[in-house]
Amino acid sequence: MSYPKLTTAFVNGSPGGKSGSPLDGGNCTMCHGSGINSGPGSFNISSDVPTTGFISGETYTITIQGSHPSFTKYGFELTAESSGIKVGGFNITNSSQTKLTNNNNSVTHKNTGTLGSATKTWTVNWTAPTTGIMTVDFYASGITANGNGVNDNGDEVYTTTYTVNEEISLSNNEKKQNVRVFTFQENIIIEGEKHLNKINISDISGKEIYSDQNVYLPIKINTSDFKSGIYIVSCFDINNNYFHNKVSVN
Repeated sequence: MSYPKLTTAFVNGSPGGKSGSPLDGGNCTMCHGSGINSGPGSFNISSDVPTTGFISGETYTITIQGSHPSFTKYGFELTAESSGIKVGGFNITNSSQTKLTNNNNSVTHKNTGTLGSATKTWTVNWTAPTTGIMTVDFYASGITANGNGVNDNGDEVYTTTYTVNEEISLSNNEKKQNVRVFTFQENIIIEGEKHLNKINISDISGKEIYSDQNVYLPIKINTSDFKSGIYIVSCFDINNNYFHNKVSVN
């Protein structure tokens, strides 16, 4: 079986450093003549990491999907970074379609993994890094190609990002507390049979967004002025035992 060329350059995958991430600096435009995200196609990253976040050492499936209304050739490079370093570990799940590149810090297509009709999907396993990495950003640069096998004229380049956060685990002290935290409509609801000494709400970067003291439960905290994202709700009882909970505000 023969496989039409993606382009004449790097048909068997990216040489590395072309994911569009801050560390890599480069993207697919370095080898393909196109502006970024200027065509009718798209690239997206998704995963099976739960909304509560990833757990250190656990393995998750990362999915990269390219689409285009008329092109049938696709390629990509994917990497994961946090605070200026590469994080986690990629494991190839379909060696006929994808391979590692960039010192095993990235994933890219193979020549036999470029064909797709309207869409093309690749999957790869990613093992979450050690604890203390709160946020991981995935970066991908993708290409949709006309497959003329002559040059890169007409090829289109796309970039995309996807963010996951670490799950906050409970300590023994936290598990002893009968406190429930959840979101409903435009509110964070905190329920329980406790008189809390303090409640703090911070964004994922640690910036405090809300604080209250001497709180009797239940309490409803309006989030209409909060930006969409992940927030950490910290509750402290009168003995300074604590409870952390991660919630998503849309």
